Amino acid sequence: MTMGAQFKSDSVGGRVEVAPWKEVGHDTINGSIGLGRNLPTGGNLQLEVGFGHTETEVSAVKGLDRDSLTNMGSTAAATTGTDAGRVEDKYTNVQTMGKLTLTQPLVRGFGPDIALADEQRSDYTAAAETLKAQLAAEDMIREVVTGYWELAYANYELEVRNQALALAESQEKLTKEELRAGQTAQTQLNAVVYEIAVRKEAVLRAQLTLEQKSLELRRKAGLGLGRRQTVMRPGEVFDIGNDEWDIDEVLAQSRKANRKLGAIALQKKASDIEVRVAKNAMLPKVDVSLSGALMGGGETTSQSISAVSDISGYEVMAGLSVQFELSGAAKSNHDAAMARRRRLNVDRADAERVIDAEVVTAVKGVTSARTRVSLSDKAIAVAEDNAKAERLSFAAGKSTNYNVMDRQTQLVEAQLRRGRAVADYHAAVAQLQFLSGTILQQYRVNVRPRGGR
Repeated sequence: MTMGAQFKSDSVGGRVEVAPWKEVGHDTINGSIGLGRNLPTGGNLQLEVGFGHTETEVSAVKGLDRDSLTNMGSTAAATTGTDAGRVEDKYTNVQTMGKLTLTQPLVRGFGPDIALADEQRSDYTAAAETLKAQLAAEDMIREVVTGYWELAYANYELEVRNQALALAESQEKLTKEELRAGQTAQTQLNAVVYEIAVRKEAVLRAQLTLEQKSLELRRKAGLGLGRRQTVMRPGEVFDIGNDEWDIDEVLAQSRKANRKLGAIALQKKASDIEVRVAKNAMLPKVDVSLSGALMGGGETTSQSISAVSDISGYEVMAGLSVQFELSGAAKSNHDAAMARRRRLNVDRADAERVIDAEVVTAVKGVTSARTRVSLSDKAIAVAEDNAKAERLSFAAGKSTNYNVMDRQTQLVEAQLRRGRAVADYHAAVAQLQFLSGTILQQYRVNVRPRGGR
């Protein structure tokens, strides 16, 4: 939609001699309003309605009246009053116009691929920004999930350390009873006391690690620290899942749904538009314009409108303009657009190789973690039997506290290895969900532009 208005006033000074019936001044008011539409062919269709109001003042001979002026063919209306032997005459003219104009490029700028380039760029830009927000959300969810299972492992380690301390304290109690009965030496008690101190220190370190992981998870998840209790406890069972991951399936899914590749694909589509536009800009510019107008005039607005409806006046125009590019800038821009598109092809190929390697690593990480859990379960079962047997041997006077503590330490290490494998399993699963583009659906997170919600 276009609108415009203009006021113009000019006149001759009162001391300037002017020949009879010559203009000494006029005031003009022009205005127009138009509605236009860009066409898919690259052209433009414009409908414009305009009006003009002109009041003209002429220098008339003194003594002439309205009838005399009419007989002389003048449309001026005599006014009373004299000035230096002249009578001031004014007359008004109102013009109304309706105009339709079509402008169409025939070579450069022709066709929907060029005419709709801006709209297509806007669509790809909006989609790219949405993908950027989704990528940020995916990365945040992956960090939160990984941080959660690191917190779960820290909590598990604290529980294992407390159990190990409880075993050592139980062994201390048994050793003191043996010492009072004279069935063991002081050195046996010292061995347990030393191990208790070491395990208490390990419990303190595990407690501090749990608090640190809690604070990290609160920060990643955007949780406040208003409460004094900063430690967060995991609610999920600390164990592995039963999901199976096939490398070929995950690779195919990542090629289709990975948002990093999707962002590059959008950039490539936008680059294709730039190449088309740059190639089209190398062509000569040949534009044709056609216009037709109906015009009417009168002393009043109603008279001018009636004159338009009676088709008392019209105007038809056809034009052709031709322009050639001689500087070579258009060709340089086309070469640059082609280079950018080739670079995007290289970037996509490189991103695919990186994602493929990460998918293979993550799948193998899941498989390895599941195997490690299975092996750790066997090691824990054996370590528990060994610890019980060693404790019974100590009670029977056939073993020492050094051996008992060593067996318990082996049990603790086996349990911690299992916990580490469980945490690594879930981290690898989160990485696979991120790479395959399914992590948002997995955790029911919907990222859309505000206008699309």
